[in-house]
Amino acid sequence: MFQFNISVDKRYVTWFNSIEKILTIQMKELSGVVASAENGRRVEISIACENAQSAQAKKIIKKTLIEMYLTVCKYEYLASVLKIPRLSEASYKILLHTLVVFDRESESEILEKNLRFSDYLALDGFFHFRMQEVKKRWDEIAQLASNNALYLNHEDTLNELLKFLMSAVTPKVQKLSISVLADHFNVSGRYKNSRFECRILSSEQLMIYLINVAPLELTLEGEFEDRKLYQRIVSIFDGAKCDI
Repeated sequence: MFQFNISVDKRYVTWFNSIEKILTIQMKELSGVVASAENGRRVEISIACENAQSAQAKKIIKKTLIEMYLTVCKYEYLASVLKIPRLSEASYKILLHTLVVFDRESESEILEKNLRFSDYLALDGFFHFRMQEVKKRWDEIAQLASNNALYLNHEDTLNELLKFLMSAVTPKVQKLSISVLADHFNVSGRYKNSRFECRILSSEQLMIYLINVAPLELTLEGEFEDRKLYQRIVSIFDGAKCDI
C-alpha cells in the first residue's frame, strides 16, 4: 500500500481546501482515497492507493501541490506584499491575478525540482523554508508594480503593464469567442480536440477567466456596454478582434 501524509497549520487550511476535491476525484480514479482530520492546531491528510498505482499517484499529488502553491499561495502572498492604495478594488484584483499567471512556467520548473517525495510533507513548512527562490521572484514582480503605483490609476498605463505581463504567459487556449448577451457573457472555444462552452456573469469574472486561459486568438461578438472592459480586453490581448 502506497501512503503519503501531508499536514498544514489550521491558519492555512484553505490551501488544502482548494485542492481537496480535485485530489479526491483523481485518486478515486486510481482506486485510492484521500482522508483528513484535525489534530490539535494542524490538519492531517493521508493519501493512499495500491502500490501498483504509486507512480501515477505521485505525479498527481506533485502536480496538484505545485498548482496550489502557484495559484492560491501566490495570490495570498502577493496580496500581502503589494499595496496600491488608490487603485480600485476591481483593478487591483485583476492586477493580482495577472501577476499570479506571470512566469508560472519557470516557477513550476523550480518547484518541480525542489518538491521531492518522502513519506510526509508539511505544506506550510515547504512554503516558508523551501520556496525562497520562487518568493524572491514574487517580490521582484510586486516591486515592479509598486514602483509604478503612481501611474497605475491611469487605465492606459495599467493596461500596458497588464499587456507586458500577459505577453510572458503561455496560452492555454488557441481560439476563444465571447458573445455579449442580455445578462451574461457566453464563452466558447476549443481545448485540444474538444469544444467547450460556458457562461460568465460579470465583467470581473470574465477578465479573470481570460487572464487564466490567455487565449492566442480572441473574437468579441456583440456590443460591449462596459467600454472600460472592452478597452482593457483589446489593449491586453493582441489577438483580440471585434465581430459585431
